[in-house]
Amino acid sequence: MNSKQRPVRRTNLTRFGLVALPLAALSATPALAERALNGTFEIELARNSDTLVNTKRVEGSFAGMIWHDFGAQFDLGIGKHEQYTSTSPSAGAHVFYKPTEQSAIGAYLAAEDRRPGNAYFYGIEGVYRTDQFGIEGYIAMRDDIAESTSGSRVGFDFDYTLAGLPQLSLMTGAVYDDGAPLERGYGYVGASYEVADGIALGGTVGRNDDGATIAAINATFTFGKGSTFGRRDSFGLYPGY
Repeated sequence: MNSKQRPVRRTNLTRFGLVALPLAALSATPALAERALNGTFEIELARNSDTLVNTKRVEGSFAGMIWHDFGAQFDLGIGKHEQYTSTSPSAGAHVFYKPTEQSAIGAYLAAEDRRPGNAYFYGIEGVYRTDQFGIEGYIAMRDDIAESTSGSRVGFDFDYTLAGLPQLSLMTGAVYDDGAPLERGYGYVGASYEVADGIALGGTVGRNDDGATIAAINATFTFGKGSTFGRRDSFGLYPGY
């Protein structure tokens, strides 16, 4: 029976890489254990103390290996300014290569609806993560839909888990956008505490390029090993903006 299954498995992974991802997650065979589906789900509330703007965001990411050391990740999210009736949905797709268990390099495409228009982001990214710390960086070009404007984005995130208290993680990061109408920057510090297996509560405090202070609280639910890369949408990178 095994001799009949192996050729089918290779054919599916070669011809239908993205379809094989959820199928691999459901398989119980030891040979496919490394291809289990992983991900995160996050809820965030933020407030800008200067403009009194409140925002909320819900986002999910799902990642898995699809062929040898190559994998894919998909992001879906939606954000909203409480002062406006419109929402800002976003989606992203990543393909990546994992040279080691701790590191990954990849490319991504992100699309989002936002004020004053919609945009695509084409970027490259990298992450290195151990049991104690993780660092992630990305750079992207922006193409505004139905407009002649364009720009760029660069950012990083860093987190550190305390050796004596592994449930507590400290974090910091920054992001900068160039090119109208998204010419802005944001930096933050924060902490996250794992209250139960796979469930963490956290908060951040940051300042944007206008000097406004932004505070946010969030809840993160992790299954499996979690997502390979972090958020890439503007609502996630600029809370309370």
